[in-house]
Amino acid sequence: MVMSMRRLFAASLERRCASTSTTTHKSFTSPPPSFFLRRRHHSHKQQHDQYLRRMMYSTTSGSGSNNNNSPVGWKSLLLLVLTGSGVLFFFENEKKRRMKSIAENQKGVGKAAVGGPFELINAATNKKFTDKDLLGNFCLIYFGFTTCPDICPDELEKMSEVIDIVEKETEKKDNSSNTPSSANKIPPLVPVFISIDPERDTTKVVKEYVKEFHPKLIGLTGSKEQCAKAARAYRVYYHKTNESSKDYLVDHSIIMYLIDKRGDFVAFYGKNYEARPMAMNILEHISSVSNDQK
Repeated sequence: MVMSMRRLFAASLERRCASTSTTTHKSFTSPPPSFFLRRRHHSHKQQHDQYLRRMMYSTTSGSGSNNNNSPVGWKSLLLLVLTGSGVLFFFENEKKRRMKSIAENQKGVGKAAVGGPFELINAATNKKFTDKDLLGNFCLIYFGFTTCPDICPDELEKMSEVIDIVEKETEKKDNSSNTPSSANKIPPLVPVFISIDPERDTTKVVKEYVKEFHPKLIGLTGSKEQCAKAARAYRVYYHKTNESSKDYLVDHSIIMYLIDKRGDFVAFYGKNYEARPMAMNILEHISSVSNDQK
């Protein structure tokens, strides 16, 4: 009897557990796939709407504040340009002022250091010729020697071309002047050749030599001491290349010296100068110095 009661109780308990399990399984049945698709679509739509709202807000709020809150606005850019232009203008004027000051200082030093009195012989007249014979005219002086194989002839050819250019430009200015008086005329430029080899460069040799270059070229020579003194006055470097008494060359500085009407040094020109730029520069110096000395 007792055993049959236990069996009935166990069977009843099994039925209850099976019923509960079935109910629980039904209540937690997974939703259909469309449920998740609707949830996912709804989530994406919310994110898209939020993104559009943020973009609209940033556009409307930024359009009015970009000009005021941007790192470099048009006012700042304009101020920067104006400041930069002012700084460049200042430094450009300062550069010109300093260059002018340096040029004036060099000019003053050049007058004191280059040039001076000399006494030589004019090869054309075989008479004494001094620095005072050049006063009243601008002159272009070159130191060389007649047996020079290449440098001296090239430089004297260039000197002759410079003289011709200066003469032509001077005539144009004198003819175009409204008041062609003698006071306003530009003084002529006189070319001068001074020998640094007087042992071979006699008056006769120098006379024939200068005729080959320009009819106005003055040839000067003298004793060894006289030529050396003139060369020292103009800071000319020269020396013989060997000890032979006849067969030798003379190494020397290749410079032309511009001297004004008062006998003062104005400028010098090296071998690298070409004829026309050199002539234009000389004309500028002549005009400037002539106006200062009036």
